[in-house]
Amino acid sequence: MIKVDVVLEDNLLEQLQAQLSAFSGSNGGRIAPGTKSAFDMASKLIQKSWQNWAMGGSLPGVSDIKNPNSRLASSIKIRSINDFDVSIETDSRYMERIQNGTPAFDMKETYPYGRKSRVSKKGIPYLIIPFQWGTPNREGGGRAHIANTIPLEVYKILQSRNFKKSVQKTETHIEPNAKGEGIERHEYEWGDRINDEDLGNANGMVRMKSNPTSTYFTFRVISAKSPEDAWKRKAVPANHVVEAVESSTRKQVEDILQAGLESDLGL
Repeated sequence: MIKVDVVLEDNLLEQLQAQLSAFSGSNGGRIAPGTKSAFDMASKLIQKSWQNWAMGGSLPGVSDIKNPNSRLASSIKIRSINDFDVSIETDSRYMERIQNGTPAFDMKETYPYGRKSRVSKKGIPYLIIPFQWGTPNREGGGRAHIANTIPLEVYKILQSRNFKKSVQKTETHIEPNAKGEGIERHEYEWGDRINDEDLGNANGMVRMKSNPTSTYFTFRVISAKSPEDAWKRKAVPANHVVEAVESSTRKQVEDILQAGLESDLGL
């Protein structure tokens, strides 16, 4: 859980706590309505600042998000603890990886041995990894919710009537994984594939039949015997977004709370 806590602990608010030492829980809003209104406004300001970053906006002191994400933005919520104590938080694992960073990782040490793994005729564990691609917008650019965008020239080929779609069939079969467990796997009727090495990661793309639309995938194999330098994920340093949200909104939050406090104290 990644969160920003908003509580009445600022020096500015010690005045209110001294004047209203009796309030607690849900009584604060009744006793100090101006401060409660200001507190809610400040909480929403912090939430919106964080959500704006998740959608591609900038914050001083941290890197912009690589893939603007509406799902991440919608996961950033305000949780009320009492009238003057809330937590702006998200349970997004993606945000947790951004905030804390990720260590270097060799995928060959784990991926070929998972539940969906397969075994070659030579007894070598491997895994087929599907990568979903999003369709380009009118300008040929990407969309926020999918990391990979089909190049416009490839999309035109995929949309051709002559490009046969691939189909996942209802029939299945049982096939052992790397641990010897019998795994149910679908049969496929494969159609056409993009075959052009100059297209880089888009090479090998298929168009899967789906109701009512189509989905687009490339597939890559990660094997226990893949080259030593393949499938190594580099370490990603922490990007301290929460601290940037707190510091960038602090002055405005203090001003909002000051105004609410003064209204309740008649200043």
